Amino acid sequence: MLRRVFNSFVFSMFVCLTVSGAAFAQPPQPALPPVSPQSAKPQALPNILSTGGTGDQVYRIGPGDVLDVRVFNRPELSGERRVTEAGRIRLPFIEDIQVACLTEAEISRQIADKYKKFLRDPQVDVFVKDYKGVPVAVIGAVNQPARFQLQRRVRLLELLSYAGGPSNRAGTFIHIIHSNDYDFCQNNPGIVPATTEGKPASEADDPDGGKISILTALSSVNLRDLLGGKLDANLYIQPGDIVSVPEADQIYVTGAVNRPGAYALTTKITLTQAIGLAGGINMEGAQGRVRLVRQDPNSDKRSEVVYNLKDINKRKIEDIILMPNDIIEVPNSTLRAASRNMLGVSISMLSALPYFIIR
Repeated sequence: MLRRVFNSFVFSMFVCLTVSGAAFAQPPQPALPPVSPQSAKPQALPNILSTGGTGDQVYRIGPGDVLDVRVFNRPELSGERRVTEAGRIRLPFIEDIQVACLTEAEISRQIADKYKKFLRDPQVDVFVKDYKGVPVAVIGAVNQPARFQLQRRVRLLELLSYAGGPSNRAGTFIHIIHSNDYDFCQNNPGIVPATTEGKPASEADDPDGGKISILTALSSVNLRDLLGGKLDANLYIQPGDIVSVPEADQIYVTGAVNRPGAYALTTKITLTQAIGLAGGINMEGAQGRVRLVRQDPNSDKRSEVVYNLKDINKRKIEDIILMPNDIIEVPNSTLRAASRNMLGVSISMLSALPYFIIR
């Protein structure tokens, strides 16, 4: 019996030594390089929607909004608070808090800091119960002019899409009129207030001897840049803003053309291009006597110049660039009109002759 136990013990020791030797005989594995703190952090994606971070896309409180302020385990401090026209709310035991243009989280932290004088580690939550901020308006050459009540921050391009987009009469610029009494938000880079004789609006004197308010400003955005996706043109819209899309200047094509009428001067248009927009000259039009009537912008005088389209097509003369309110008149050709009239008379006379059948 002892011999069996001894043999089993010896066999077990032999197996353990064999396995350990095989393990030590394996080549050592190369050590992994240490992970640097920078490589351990996830790479943040670039923010292409705004230049001010993700916080710029959160709704910011405006005058007239109703806030639901909740202080944990303190019902006497909780309740609904309406934001005044000055952008403030009033809470018990603390002074008025400026909340306009702040987010819900920012207001919660600000109220909690104020109540730390009386409470230990106060927990405050703020929610927007009712959106009553000043609406924005889109007017002018858009397909659906309207007023909009913002419940979140909106950029200019998105607001134009809600208004149906610019119409065919839209000009090259969009004007944003900032006329709110309290401009709490200053998040649109590149906004330059209206100037008077090279002076900023805050330094320009009004006729009464005072100062023109810097709060009333006009921002102009190029429509092509906006539709092309330039971020500096896609501004944030503030409460109370009025987005005006002026109609483009027009030119007028009359006379012997297929589609006479007024056409928007959105880009540089030449004389031949304008006639092309009008459907071209009809059968009775005189290509050699196209009249261009131009109004002098500094007076009531009008100048008239006659052009030959054949010379323009043959590059003998330059194709003139049109100006706003130009009138293009294509007269009828006397020879073509007479030929057409003679043809009509001949057809009428032939139809009036007696008709016989010869069998």
